[in-house]
Order: sequence, then structure tokens, then C-alpha cells
Amino acid sequence: MSSWDPAGAARLTLTFDPGDLTGPQRDGDACVVCHKKWPRPRVRVGRLPDNRPVMACDECAKALTPATPAPRRKPYSPTRAVFS
Repeated sequence: MSSWDPAGAARLTLTFDPGDLTGPQRDGDACVVCHKKWPRPRVRVGRLPDNRPVMACDECAKALTPATPAPRRKPYSPTRAVFS
């Protein structure tokens, strides 16, 4: 299962402290953010220290994912007009 990434680029994997999660969240049966159990969360948003996946519902996964950076612009380069 891969991490959710709308841009298709590599991103850092979040590591969650299992002590802060409920049993269903640790087992991937509840969203790590809103605790929703149905429908079962399907988006992997991180991992636990033992590499088990941490899951979120679609809405919460979008909130956990950083915004896609804006494309870089080329530096300003004034052109010289040539008059004859």
C-alpha cells in the first residue's frame, strides 16, 4: 500500500505515536483524525514505529497532506528593445 500523494511526487512519511491512538486507529480500522470507522478508512497517511500503516478517510487525508508547491517561475530577465 502506498502513501497518498496527488502530485505523484515523493513525500515524507508521517510517523505516529501509538500511545496517542485508540486501538481501532492503531489497527487501521478507524480514521487517525476523526475516528470514523465506517466506511473503513482507505488512505494510508503514515505509519507506526513498527511500520504498521496508519489510515485516514478521504477527507482527513487531504487535510494531512501538504499543499502542492506552486511551480517555480523563471527569474525576471528584461529584454532590450532594438530600434533601428
